[in-house]
Amino acid sequence: MTAQIPDVLLLQERTLSIVGVNGMGLFDPYAINLQPVSHITSCWRGYVCTYKTLYNKLLLDALQINLNHAGLAINDVWPVLSRESTFDNTYGDLNLPVDFTGGILAASDFIQQLYIHMGFHPAWKYKIVFELILSQGYVIETRDVSERMQEIRNEMIKSPLEPGVNATKGQIEEWVASTFKLDYNF
Repeated sequence: MTAQIPDVLLLQERTLSIVGVNGMGLFDPYAINLQPVSHITSCWRGYVCTYKTLYNKLLLDALQINLNHAGLAINDVWPVLSRESTFDNTYGDLNLPVDFTGGILAASDFIQQLYIHMGFHPAWKYKIVFELILSQGYVIETRDVSERMQEIRNEMIKSPLEPGVNATKGQIEEWVASTFKLDYNF
């Protein structure tokens, strides 16, 4: 298994990795009859979204997706096709409103010493972390939670970051499944 490519959030001149989601309504390709296919181990779900905020509205800005065929138009935008790229369909400038309600953790400055070759990296593995609170697609609050993530990190690094050699099959399976989840609660 491989660490996964996270979705991206463009926020006030920053490019951030989406490292936590607590809510409903982010873009789902299946909801518009797109069936992503995994071509690489670093993207088992077969797609990566880039979101942005514009006047406090959350928008899907770009989508990279593997379909094994030409994709449909999204928001009147047709994909650029490529067989040489990691993703065979790339959509840009979508400006598609996203009706998300809940919280999003978006981060930068990953701490390389905490790298694990599995799943999505949690927020506490980054130096800079913001939490966005949204209601029906509108950002109602943005707060810097970097200090809280440092507190969590200080606790997490007291224990091994992955199962040890004596872990049971069940413990390993549970750990693997947990690395692919983005939900958070702190």
